Amino acid sequence: MLKTLRLALFTLPTLPFVMGAQGDGCAAGSASPAPDVRGTWNIAYDDTIGIEVKIGGAVYNAELGAAGGSFTINHEGKPYTFDLDCGRPDVVCPSEAWPDRVVIEQRDSMKQHQMVVNLPQQACMGALMKPAPGTCGIGTSNPNCDLVCDGGVTVKTTEHFGVIGEAGETFRLYLGGGIVTNGINCAMLGYSVADAQLDNVGDKGVDWEATGMSAGLVTIGYSGACLFAGQVDGTNQAVLVGAELKFTTGFTGEKQ
Repeated sequence: MLKTLRLALFTLPTLPFVMGAQGDGCAAGSASPAPDVRGTWNIAYDDTIGIEVKIGGAVYNAELGAAGGSFTINHEGKPYTFDLDCGRPDVVCPSEAWPDRVVIEQRDSMKQHQMVVNLPQQACMGALMKPAPGTCGIGTSNPNCDLVCDGGVTVKTTEHFGVIGEAGETFRLYLGGGIVTNGINCAMLGYSVADAQLDNVGDKGVDWEATGMSAGLVTIGYSGACLFAGQVDGTNQAVLVGAELKFTTGFTGEKQ
């Protein structure tokens, strides 16, 4: 059974950084036409959450219902139980990444590929530090080299940056708060995004409009220590701090 949420889109006059949607380069700064994504959307989510756990070179997979919950993996003969508790104030589950109702505008007619959506966003309550050398960049859990939060995190609603791809057929929305975990707290990993294809009608640059979203995927990552259901201590801390938990759920969208 699908969980239906309503989504509307909203953008900022300025953007925190310039990246392309799904590898589309510098589409955020593009002056080419983009489809009109403004308006209210109905979003239908999958009823399952896919899980990928990485510990060292080992990868484990599991699945949860849309409401989250606990799951156990066995690594090198030891069980590790994790709990994706969607009720925790410092945790945002995949389907919670889209509130029941948000608003978007594409305000800059010269940069139509820019979009920002009002969504839950994490903020650091401690010090912000530069990531250690070699711990960020392409191929890591912190691809944008966001600052590391050395403290707890809180969640509030704010505007998130998104990009419509240069071809106008996809979008990518960045779900993190521009901070990443120190391995202990629950700041999202830097690859947390929402991606989808746009189903468009009309002529490019004239009456081009997105009326649907297909093949959507929300991806959210946390450190193992954040969601570990037991006590983090000297016997397991090294394993848990280095563990990555990736949660994904699919969605489709229909414009009202």
